[in-house]
Amino acid sequence: MEDWMASREALGFPKLRDASLQKIEITGKQLLVEAGVEEEESALEVRLLLQESFSLNTAGYLLRKQEPLCKAGIEQTEILQKLHSFYENFEKRRRRIPLAQILGRQSFYGLDFYVNENVLIPRADTECLVDLVLEDYADLIKQGEKTYAEKRNSEKQNSEKQNSEHVSNKHEDNVENGANSSSLNILDLCTGTGCIGISVAKHLPYQELLLLDLSEKALAVAKKNAEKHLGGNVRILQSDLLTEVHEKRFSLLLSNPPYIVSRVIPDLEREVSEYEPKMALDGGEDGLLFYRRIAKEAKAVLLPGARLYLEIGYDQGESVKDIFQKEGYEEVEVFPDLSGNPRVVRGIFPS
Repeated sequence: MEDWMASREALGFPKLRDASLQKIEITGKQLLVEAGVEEEESALEVRLLLQESFSLNTAGYLLRKQEPLCKAGIEQTEILQKLHSFYENFEKRRRRIPLAQILGRQSFYGLDFYVNENVLIPRADTECLVDLVLEDYADLIKQGEKTYAEKRNSEKQNSEKQNSEHVSNKHEDNVENGANSSSLNILDLCTGTGCIGISVAKHLPYQELLLLDLSEKALAVAKKNAEKHLGGNVRILQSDLLTEVHEKRFSLLLSNPPYIVSRVIPDLEREVSEYEPKMALDGGEDGLLFYRRIAKEAKAVLLPGARLYLEIGYDQGESVKDIFQKEGYEEVEVFPDLSGNPRVVRGIFPS
């Protein structure tokens, strides 16, 4: 271990006898900035890597950050193991591997999603798509809550008359199978981690959620996230867009398809261009390839009156709107993200 400690000290990190979390953070921040990481992000990222390796939450980190690491009563071997873990992860970040891939998780809409190099990392901008869906279906959410409460009250009133096990099973079937006209069949197209479909399904009554992607490796990630957050009643399908979707109609289609212009991808920040899957980024020569396909192919799988919500690039609002209007979709609108940039296109399949 002396060799790797010496190499870290050569970078400017403190010697073990002088080390504290705060001193390591200060040096780490400087090194990340020199590696090209934004200065406003670098200190937080070093802190998160230290918290991960030392198994500390934010409060614990703030309490301990100024303490010498080599305090009495703490085994030096244990400290060295934790430092080794930190320095390994830190070197990955210096190479511009995304922090979420190093940690193996990313927060999205209040949920932690498992991520790796096979999926696009969920972005905060995408949360506005989920916001828009839940805003549009607010009445359905309230109706679902009311229906659930009514069923609970009904069960309570009838508990003395009916077998309790039978009532419980019946209630679970109704809730899980969405056995009412207001339950949705939801399709998350180009699902990646599954973050959009899973986040929406956590709040809306649904009969079925289909997570679809061309990448088998991405679907393995989506399956893991679906099991974590939703349990059953989620279907996983490998398909080139909608080519493998047969004899099924959906009332809600969600998608964050690839929309980056092919020639631009090498010029993106290294975290994206080198470490995120090109398949999830490349939208073809003009970035609109997948919108054209979705606009045509979705007609075969949508119920009359179904809604579509699609994430778009900041400069693609009018182009995507035009594509869907020309294919006959109604009430096609463009919605901004929190920065005011076009981010979501919503449309309705004709009844």
